[in-house]
Amino acid sequence: MLRRSGNRGFAGKPLALALRALMLAIPVAGTGALPAASWAQAPAGARHYDIGPGPLDVTLARFGAEAGVPIAVDPAAAASLDSSGLRGTYTVEQALQLLLSGQPVEAVANPGAGYWLRRRDAARLTPADAAASVPTFEQVTVTAAALPKANELDDYRAATVNLGAMGEKAITDTPYSVEVVTRGLMDNQQADSLVDALKNDASVTPISNNIGGLSSQIAIRGVGLDLLSGRKIDGLNIFGWSGDLPLEHFDQIQLLKGAGGFLYGAAQPGGIVNFISKRPTDTPKRSVLTSVTDSGTFLLAGDLGGRFGAADRFGYRANVVGETGDSYVKDGGRIKRGSASLALDWHILPQLVWSADVLAVDRRVTGSSGWGIFPNATGSDTDYAVAQPPPPIPGSKRIFSPFTSYETHAKVYGTHVDWAFADQWRASLLYRGSAMERVYMNGSIFVNATGRYTEVQYGGRDRFDTDDVQALVTGTVRTGPIRHDLSFGVSYGRIRTFYSSVTNHAVLGTADLADPGHFANPGLTAPTADTLGSYTTQRAIFASDTLHIGDHLDVVAGVRRNGLEDSINGYDKTAHTPTAAVVLKPSQSLSLYGSYVEALEQGATAPLTAANAQQVFAPLKTRQVEAGVKVDRPRWTATAALFRIQRGLTYTNADNIFTQDGISRYDGIEFQAKARLTPRWQLIGSVMLLDAANETNTASLTGKRVDGTPRRQAKLYAEYRLGGTGLTLTGGVQYYGARPLDPANTAALPGYTLFDAGIRYERRFGGTRTIVRFNVDNLADKAYLLTSASYLTQGAPRTLRLSAQFDF
Repeated sequence: MLRRSGNRGFAGKPLALALRALMLAIPVAGTGALPAASWAQAPAGARHYDIGPGPLDVTLARFGAEAGVPIAVDPAAAASLDSSGLRGTYTVEQALQLLLSGQPVEAVANPGAGYWLRRRDAARLTPADAAASVPTFEQVTVTAAALPKANELDDYRAATVNLGAMGEKAITDTPYSVEVVTRGLMDNQQADSLVDALKNDASVTPISNNIGGLSSQIAIRGVGLDLLSGRKIDGLNIFGWSGDLPLEHFDQIQLLKGAGGFLYGAAQPGGIVNFISKRPTDTPKRSVLTSVTDSGTFLLAGDLGGRFGAADRFGYRANVVGETGDSYVKDGGRIKRGSASLALDWHILPQLVWSADVLAVDRRVTGSSGWGIFPNATGSDTDYAVAQPPPPIPGSKRIFSPFTSYETHAKVYGTHVDWAFADQWRASLLYRGSAMERVYMNGSIFVNATGRYTEVQYGGRDRFDTDDVQALVTGTVRTGPIRHDLSFGVSYGRIRTFYSSVTNHAVLGTADLADPGHFANPGLTAPTADTLGSYTTQRAIFASDTLHIGDHLDVVAGVRRNGLEDSINGYDKTAHTPTAAVVLKPSQSLSLYGSYVEALEQGATAPLTAANAQQVFAPLKTRQVEAGVKVDRPRWTATAALFRIQRGLTYTNADNIFTQDGISRYDGIEFQAKARLTPRWQLIGSVMLLDAANETNTASLTGKRVDGTPRRQAKLYAEYRLGGTGLTLTGGVQYYGARPLDPANTAALPGYTLFDAGIRYERRFGGTRTIVRFNVDNLADKAYLLTSASYLTQGAPRTLRLSAQFDF
């Protein structure tokens, strides 16, 4: 881990160091490694490709990069041409024949190396004219460098998604609303948290960040992500809400919006976030990333992957990340984190693959990370009645004491056996475990509308252990003209939570936000997590059938028998959570669907500030109906969904008692589109309209908006490539509507709009692909507050990030 002085005057030096490293690295860049040969039986020189549909120039650029073959493309010749993509194992010649089949252009071998593209009618030229038209190798190199890259459009879109109990499915065939954030988009936006990664999706509302709060927390369709079961890695549960998973170790973030009861088991019905791990690469992967922020944070990361052994049957992927420096919170804000992961696989047989992985994470934030800001009328730490908050507090302003801290230590590990035991049949056995400890020496701030506040510090430890096992069989059979995609499985999971039997706390003092206090350090300790707070187990058996009736109609039926038991808190509930759906596909690129889902939701736990703190409630049943449309064209995709979710209502009443009583109803509509408007322009846009209301016998709550839910949200992200310069301009805007703070709607936060901007430069120097990215988030330095369950978190201020990535 890199270290540096705490002197704020050093804040600019990481930027200079990064630029110096960039200038030194360019002249000594080595040549690129050739692709590793596939060990599977295939024609000599053949390899496997999985390239999705898109503009022809983009598809050819990606093919050339994966095949290691220069391809010169005249933009005029390829203009307005689309490709259906390439999937399968082929030689270079076979692949080019398929890619250009039916196109008005053809590939011609260059006498030097690689290929160049010409119109098919050019074959009628005289030999002398044809020879004169052949570009030199130098021309091939220069032209290829200016080609659009696959990670501009194709890498912002995904063709399939993991749906838990139903396995891998094409997105257009799924009767649920899903979104996939790719590695390319995370890299180009320099996302470093879940909130950052999902900021282009209007269905997602940030409710806490990982500097001002404990971790990045989100709500989906107005419902908070389940704290115990809302996060998965490769489809299996882990405990991750109290500390962020480092994004550098994942290739995708897959988001299922809405209830996922049949697919994933018990969880709150907002959605499921599935982190897809980086896996061994077929070709050698050698990448180094360095980045700095304007506050003085420095990051260094490495990514290595490839295959080895007889016939390349063994694969590896290793990632290491270190970051340290001053956070954007002035006067004491610091961050230090490190993480490392290793993923291995072994192709025991062509149809039998074993894989394993491990991830270790350590993170510490000082001087900013708190349990929350609690608005009341008096500013006293004994007043729990919600009142109107003060005006938004700039994210860079320190309000928590510099000696407060929050740290997490986590290990996540898993193994997976996948066996294609028959034609169109596959079996898998998966296990994932996680262990997380958090040490909190931070606190809460109780503040009134004028800014008068009291700060309280707590000291303690919590520990969370999870185990999750799933056996899944998927396959296809036919009954007459109907094809059935079947899935069967069983799963078992357990979550154990431990907390300190004694929690130290101290009232640090009272001050005003205009001049935050400098209170004495009371020297609190963090007692060991010695008390088992809950022991929750889930046992499930599930089955589903997707009936393909002709070419245009699918019918989905599935059911999960889910048992949820907490041996410590005394509940044991079993429920059947079915799903049913119809998908109508008038054409290959268009699908319309309707679906019904039921879900079992683990009971809520009373917060520390409630009079019945840490009381655990019994599970609840949730119901969701949804109808939508999906369009997938070579140059654009679009989705729209109309939904209703009904779930149990939880709230803290006037006596500061946390309770479950009544129903929360969420009615909404969401739109999203990704499009390449021209070869240079592309957009990602989304909108959500939401009507969320309480239905209960409590007169003060019934008909009121669900706390924390906006009526509308809209987001737009755009990129413009400056010809063949290697430069791309980026910009984004996110609008969040006003949100009530509490179930009774006694106070609210105003809406706000954030603007982002950026520029990146990409060029290949010798064998090294170099990408320099400069991003500015919250360009206008807008002050705003995030909210969840009546507590607030400061939003991030304007943040500048500069990074340099080298792919050798």
